[in-house]
Amino acid sequence: MSNSEFSFHGILFDMDGLLIDSERLSYESFCSTASAYDVSVTMEDYRQMIGLNHVTGLGILRGILPASLDPVAFKNEWLLAYRALFADDVPVKDGAYQLLAHLHAINMPVAVATSSSGSRARITLEKAGLWQFIQHLTGGDEVSHGKPAPDVYLDAAAKLGINPQDCIAFEDSENGTNAAIAAGIRVIQVPDLAPAMRPANPPHHQIAPNLQAGAAMIGIKLA
Repeated sequence: MSNSEFSFHGILFDMDGLLIDSERLSYESFCSTASAYDVSVTMEDYRQMIGLNHVTGLGILRGILPASLDPVAFKNEWLLAYRALFADDVPVKDGAYQLLAHLHAINMPVAVATSSSGSRARITLEKAGLWQFIQHLTGGDEVSHGKPAPDVYLDAAAKLGINPQDCIAFEDSENGTNAAIAAGIRVIQVPDLAPAMRPANPPHHQIAPNLQAGAAMIGIKLA
């Protein structure tokens, strides 16, 4: 099947928790950093920060930590612990390589719209072997407002030269899903650590258990 046979002209992907199995490692390093400070944290604390850029996430973190603890220092130590887990290997989510390789083979334009910084995202995708399939990337540090604002998706679509309404977005988090919806993009949500949100506007927001099932929802059959 060629890309001209689809009702959409480009696909936009989130990265963390969708293409890269990073959220579990991030949560693990969040907990280990908190433990070093003798601070008790929960999965719900972590979930509040999923899909947010650095600045917005730091504001949430400030509310989670004791007032006596500097959130910037905590975040820096958390990032060091997180990056140490990625030193030797970048874990790729099931189906991500297969889906991106297939889209590349049929000449479907693909961009990544992530809350991570653009430079870090590219390094991560290169180490994972996925960058070869991606035409453009927009990081959370490249836009004025992070997810759940639509900016990162609007910018990624613009880089592809495609109207947002002619794109499909794949997301895992509620913040990211709301960002895609706000951009006027049909979104397939593939939940990771956080449960799926209630579909906001079916069929413009659909939920899939994995990337393969999400691809099938838009007419892409993977072997």
